[in-house]
Amino acid sequence: MIDIRERIKIAGEKITPDYFDALLSTCIELNDNKSLSFFELLTAVAFLAFSQNKADWTILEVGLGGRLDSTNVIEKSRLSIITPISMDHEEFLGNTLRKITVEKAGILKPRTKVILAKQEKIALKALKERAKILDCATITQNEDFKVEVMDSSLLFSESKKMISLPEPKLEGSHQIENAGVAVAALRELGCSEKYLGDAMQKVYWPGRLQKIWKGYLSPCNLGFEAELFIDGGHNPSAGNAIANWIQQLNPSTFFLILGMMKNKDLEGFLKPLKSSIHKLIAVKIPEEINAQEPETIVETSKKLQIPSKSADSLEKALNDIKTEDTILPKRILITGSLYLVGKYLKHNSS
Repeated sequence: MIDIRERIKIAGEKITPDYFDALLSTCIELNDNKSLSFFELLTAVAFLAFSQNKADWTILEVGLGGRLDSTNVIEKSRLSIITPISMDHEEFLGNTLRKITVEKAGILKPRTKVILAKQEKIALKALKERAKILDCATITQNEDFKVEVMDSSLLFSESKKMISLPEPKLEGSHQIENAGVAVAALRELGCSEKYLGDAMQKVYWPGRLQKIWKGYLSPCNLGFEAELFIDGGHNPSAGNAIANWIQQLNPSTFFLILGMMKNKDLEGFLKPLKSSIHKLIAVKIPEEINAQEPETIVETSKKLQIPSKSADSLEKALNDIKTEDTILPKRILITGSLYLVGKYLKHNSS
């Protein structure tokens, strides 16, 4: 979100700038001026780095889709994991949930295992069909394993075994489901229960309902009281997850600072949130030519009867909220794009 090297980590640490530059130069030279996208080049850099550093496991996250993704050149994986599929990147993956699912299922390799997170019925059916064709063993959430919170503990159950773990240190009920998928994957790979507990307590996911306590663009530094969160969610399913999160919090006056790319479903994202928003402030994502215009965001918001206005920057949006007179405590969420969240984090640390 701030530094390109965040995308390539070895034992949890970003590779050094000098090492990144050396790898990049090698890949550019070997490519010999052939056609190459930004993500393809970055994937080559990552694979070169991983080939030079022995590790127990390599975790690859696809950039977009799966079937044609440049990370998908590997011939066989020890485990595939497919997280919840929703409508997104339709211009590349297809305009129906089934078409998008078929693209996502492209990461499956013959006769390997796949963990399937909680899915819509259409998506789950398509995934299982593809898994059957490839003779893949499926491990499915809410069928082969379940997860729930009870007395501030995370209970993970599979067949005849139940494990009690600390709740994950992440905001939002959807992170409970995510934790269940992660635990299922780690158990499949032979991880001991001790380390599962450590993982739940130490997990950190910047830009996903991340609470901001300090920094240049924090309410504290700007001279007012408010809770501030940032989240890179940008599609209807993210809107639903955020709406559920809001419902579980103490009552507040809720402000949304929103910036989004033009190819995202703005209305679909906002619909689940409309009843929770006291005021929406639209901003343009800095330095992004495909960012949605604030005027368009305001227009769409007003159609949904969400009180809205625009601001020239994140700082001005926050200062607008500072001047609002409210009875309940103020709560602010900056959201709509990981690009926006990255810009915020960079500015906040300056």
